[in-house]
Amino acid sequence: MVSIPSRWARCWLLAVAFAALVLGSAGTAWAHAGLVSTSPGNGAHAAESPRELTLDLSEPVTLVAGSAQLIDSAGTRFDLATVRLADGERRLVLVPAAPLADGAYLATARVVSADTHVVSLSIQFTVGTVTEQGEFAAAAATGAEQYLNAPSKALTYLGLVLSAGLFAAARWVWPAALRTRRFAVVYRIGATVLIAGLLTRFTVLVAQQSGGLAQMSAASARELATTASGLAITAAVVLSAVALGTGTRAVATVGTAQAVAAVLAVTLGGHGGSVPGWPWSFAGTLVHVYAITVWLGGIAMIVAVVRGAPNPARWHTVAAGHLGLVVLGGLVLAWRQVRPLDALAHTTYGLVLTTKVLAVVAVAVFGALAYRRLRRSERPRTLLAESAAALVVLGLTAVLTTVPPAKDVYTTDLATTLDFGAADIVEVTIDSVRRGPQRLTLRHTATDPADPPSIRVDLSSSSANVARLPVELTPATEPGPILIWRSDRLILPAPGAWKVTVRFEGEQGPRLASFSYTVI
Repeated sequence: MVSIPSRWARCWLLAVAFAALVLGSAGTAWAHAGLVSTSPGNGAHAAESPRELTLDLSEPVTLVAGSAQLIDSAGTRFDLATVRLADGERRLVLVPAAPLADGAYLATARVVSADTHVVSLSIQFTVGTVTEQGEFAAAAATGAEQYLNAPSKALTYLGLVLSAGLFAAARWVWPAALRTRRFAVVYRIGATVLIAGLLTRFTVLVAQQSGGLAQMSAASARELATTASGLAITAAVVLSAVALGTGTRAVATVGTAQAVAAVLAVTLGGHGGSVPGWPWSFAGTLVHVYAITVWLGGIAMIVAVVRGAPNPARWHTVAAGHLGLVVLGGLVLAWRQVRPLDALAHTTYGLVLTTKVLAVVAVAVFGALAYRRLRRSERPRTLLAESAAALVVLGLTAVLTTVPPAKDVYTTDLATTLDFGAADIVEVTIDSVRRGPQRLTLRHTATDPADPPSIRVDLSSSSANVARLPVELTPATEPGPILIWRSDRLILPAPGAWKVTVRFEGEQGPRLASFSYTVI
């Protein structure tokens, strides 16, 4: 049997704690339900007060009670007659109680994704004679619960590996170790850490949905507890507590149920709990979390329990098999979440996924070197490198479950609507937000097709030092009341913030509206 020095154990545990802490910090910045479009568009100008404000999302959501508000640049809050969800809970509708005076406005709200993550939404727009967007104060911090995000995730991931991962790896390779006192000590430490992490995480989610720790209520806790993620957290906590109270021999019986609940709790807290892509996103995420948990659990067994690698051939086979599952789960998630292929290089999700592939290759190389030395009964000095690379894989996998999918954030098109008043609505689409050739299309339903309105479009950009770029428009020849104009030979020469100004001249006379977008 190969003996591993105690310093290896200390280094490994410190690395796990550090990686889990980084995971928690990284995961707090992203949420899952994505904002698809708004009306008015963000940064748009409306000639008259819009009758309602709409925000379309990528998946069904739940509105955080009391979170919707409408303010102007002076900080004055305006009443909302109606705040409701429509279109299968995928559209948030805010209806002002009274027409808005000329000015700059900001509408905000908070919603909860299917996987319990809280998403902040906003629209900034102007009305009437005011065309410059106002200066709005930065959103206030979400409260003390924000400081518990990183610790809760750190505890959860550390506990997952030292309980579920440890147990699963022992069942696969070293079943005799399940009845040892050393295994029981490490497993119970892991179960305790997991309980603390999941309970803290549950508290953070309830506080986020309630508007802060001080506003937490039993109703919010019950609502969260009935979600798939909440049920998995509850089951994992209860089974982990049962495992703590059982003897060494009984751990082998309770461990399977505890491991399943713990893996599900982590899976449903990421993309596995999202509605779009079900069941493929769930299956891919589940395979990812399970395989990496067993992988790291095996390393924990070698370092902290069996103090070496008895039966190295068996462990090598199991590790290789779970590496294959990591790759399989990754392929499924990539197929679901990365579209088009360019998103790999232009989104956080794509960059993290690419880095993860490199880390997986590193783990495979270090694992092969360690296996060769173990077969010769030599001390595997590459174990620390393998452990570090495997932790990087776990960290990147966890980040992928919190970062919005590449397909949701990488877009090469844009769509918005401009309200010129008196039922004069113009839909504007741009086929690409990338620098170079672009096709701008405008659609308007005419009340009198025989007397169509005239439309003129100009673009400008202070960052690109372009004061005015006229857009040549060609009317479409399609019959019917829907009038269509398309741009000819429109080329944007530089990236940056661009402003689109539309002059609409109909029965009510000439009117202006504008919106801004970013060219990459």
